[in-house]
Amino acid sequence: MKPVQVARHVLLLLVAFVLQTTWGYAFDILELHPDLILLALVYIALRAGPFEATILGFAIGLLQDAYMPQNLGLNALVKSLVGFGVGYGRSGIMADDLQVQTLLIFGVVLVHDLVYYLGYSGLGLADAPFFWLRYGLGRALYTGLIGGGLAYAWGLRRRLLSA
Repeated sequence: MKPVQVARHVLLLLVAFVLQTTWGYAFDILELHPDLILLALVYIALRAGPFEATILGFAIGLLQDAYMPQNLGLNALVKSLVGFGVGYGRSGIMADDLQVQTLLIFGVVLVHDLVYYLGYSGLGLADAPFFWLRYGLGRALYTGLIGGGLAYAWGLRRRLLSA
């Protein structure tokens, strides 16, 4: 774990946080918006592994929780679980394949939203599956498509610069 790499990952998460909190709702489609922070966290987990992704997921989740103190710690818990899970499982997946990256992001957002809705104090436990189906599937699809597009653009950029 190099300090420059960690600083780069922290900066990436902070940029994703700023974009999501300021411009994220400008890209709403049917009341669904992409989760840019999860995109950044999945990228970090695939590149750096479970330890760094868990710590950074906890930190960015706690920063998100500062905006919703009634559920303090929920985002920190869910983001750290996502960081650990993706970072731990990164050796078992082919992370360079575009379809795998898109499906991974889709699945991560689905699991993240399910755990979040189950722990959210504003919802009854019986309402969580409805919210997960209503918002979670759409957010997962939207975020997965954006993540796939970004991965494609990044790969294209890498191929063009190496040629």
